[in-house]
Amino acid sequence: MFVNLQAFKAAIIGVLAFDFLFVPPVFSFTVNEARDLFIFAVYLIVALVTGTMATKLRNELEKSRQREERTRALYALSQEIAAETDLPQVLQTLVKTVSETIHAQVSILVSGPDDDIVRQAASYPPQLSSPDGKEQAVAHWVLEHGLSAGKGTDILREASELIFPVKAEDKTLAVLAIKMDNQEETVSSEQRQLIEAFTNLAAMAIVRVRLAKEAEQAKWLAESEKLHRALLNSVSHDMRTPLAAITGAVTSLISEKGVYNEANKDILLHTIKEEALRMNRFIANLLDMIRLESGILKPKAEWCDIQDIIGVVLGATKETLQHHAVRVHIPPELPLVKADFILIEQVLVNLLENAVKYSPKNSEISISVHYHDNTLLVAVADPGPAIPLIERDRVFDKFYRIHSSRHISGTGLGLSICKGIIEAHGGSIWVDASPEYGNRFTFSLPIAEPPDMKEGEGNVI
Repeated sequence: MFVNLQAFKAAIIGVLAFDFLFVPPVFSFTVNEARDLFIFAVYLIVALVTGTMATKLRNELEKSRQREERTRALYALSQEIAAETDLPQVLQTLVKTVSETIHAQVSILVSGPDDDIVRQAASYPPQLSSPDGKEQAVAHWVLEHGLSAGKGTDILREASELIFPVKAEDKTLAVLAIKMDNQEETVSSEQRQLIEAFTNLAAMAIVRVRLAKEAEQAKWLAESEKLHRALLNSVSHDMRTPLAAITGAVTSLISEKGVYNEANKDILLHTIKEEALRMNRFIANLLDMIRLESGILKPKAEWCDIQDIIGVVLGATKETLQHHAVRVHIPPELPLVKADFILIEQVLVNLLENAVKYSPKNSEISISVHYHDNTLLVAVADPGPAIPLIERDRVFDKFYRIHSSRHISGTGLGLSICKGIIEAHGGSIWVDASPEYGNRFTFSLPIAEPPDMKEGEGNVI
């Protein structure tokens, strides 16, 4: 009605100006002929219709512009929160977008640990104060009933804020509190529609983030359950097998004292020794893995000669390597390395035992040492089946075992322990294909400058 009145006023002014300037007598509002009145009426009708249509077009243009702005704001918000995986960041993006779009103070409220209190999860401007008692009551009502309430509604209209529910599948996840910058102003119906669209987007984003977290937790639980089963299977099998062998050998020796000759007794005693050592290695691996993961296992670095470590390892694994030839290549004048002698010895023992497990009997295993670019490289190569390229990184995972047609004993912890020890020394370990053998496990140790020897201390070996 207001717009049409304005068009009518413009039409009247146009008719009067036309009469005053162009209709004889000019510069006068006097009309001499009746036809001029008809012309004025037609002019007035045309001007009124044209003005009304122009006003409607202008209003439609303004509405189209507002719809475009709302669509652009919704699209921008959906783009911003689509890639977000952090719930606080999603909520902060939401309140900032709503605040900048409708020019108001906006906050997201969620129920706290105590159901009687709601807390402010995000707000814009960021320094917005926390809700007072009246706002708390309105927010609780909206959380409970899932309906808008507050200023400008028929429910709890005395509140200073308008609060919208953020709902997904009839469940209220949070509430959005709106306080206009101008206290006398209320949220228009168009703005309400836009805010409801924002809350729908926010609800979907919240559900998506929560589902992603639940999926991640389920994945970790599945991995944990998988490791748990692998550990139980390994413990039950690798503990029971040597125990059964030891028990059977001891029972035979005790119950059949006069049956076995000295040669058979030696075989049974040798079996008991081998299975006891096997069980000891198994328990040691479990304890070392626990110490590595808990951070208890710390290298006690001392100046060592890698040749001495390899010599000790070959002596300790003499029985393990009895069916294999070992070729050792150590270049002369290698620098000393600062490392934990016992731990590096264990790494080499684990690598040699792994090589024996996957190599045919009477085959050759190689140990080689190289020095390059202040790094000592130690490699153990075996003629076993080549490890597929896609599995080379996974062989160092806990309980991971390469599929093989042969029955391979062990828990799958040896290489994982090697990786933990070498990384604790600041080095790295990997496996690749050897030109002469099947697989080559190599680990690196950084070389530091050895301390200067004082006069009279002798040589370091």
